[in-house]
Amino acid sequence: MKLHIFCLSAMMVLLTGCAVEKQRLLPNLSPAPAMEETSCSAAVFPRGKWQFIHAIDFSMKNGSGTAVIGVTSLSRNTIDCALVTIEGLTLFEAAYEEEKGLEIRRAVPPFDNPLFAEGLMQDLRAIFQPPTGGNMQTGQIPGATAVCRYADNMGRVIDVLPEADDCWQINIYNSEMTLDRSIAGRSCRTNGSAQVPEYLELNSYGQTGYTLKMTLIRADKL
Repeated sequence: MKLHIFCLSAMMVLLTGCAVEKQRLLPNLSPAPAMEETSCSAAVFPRGKWQFIHAIDFSMKNGSGTAVIGVTSLSRNTIDCALVTIEGLTLFEAAYEEEKGLEIRRAVPPFDNPLFAEGLMQDLRAIFQPPTGGNMQTGQIPGATAVCRYADNMGRVIDVLPEADDCWQINIYNSEMTLDRSIAGRSCRTNGSAQVPEYLELNSYGQTGYTLKMTLIRADKL
């Protein structure tokens, strides 16, 4: 009996250790040649008016998910988005403006949950809009990767890597300095000053984690 209890205790310790190891902590920033903020934002975040159409695969940790077409329109500080079926039925439509906040225009079940709307818009803002807040540092993280590091007013830290693999990457750390979201662009193509990924993958971590896989169908600068 004692041996059985000991084995269970040892297993719990091992499982706890694995869970801790999976958390990615904010890496140290080491000095590097100065890099202007514009070199990060111009390469990663599109400027001006754009419209993007993506095929989106959404999957939860429990294996559930769905596939939709996403239409995202950018104009100054405004984001308009819609989720549409392949047949053309609009499942969800919303807009976000910095001064007015979130406006939900259409939401068909199961997309009518306000938390879904807030989460989706938060993801789109992370992908398409540069971080807000005036505190920005530049440097390098392990692997000699150049980074622009932002600290926002919610206690988060956002690392923008303008040259990661063949495209760019964004890592968002929560107030506890553990990785909350990662966004990786792949197969970037140059359009003006912007590097437009042919493929985007957003991963949200934690117990309610999920993955967005976004394959570019069309990108138009309006």
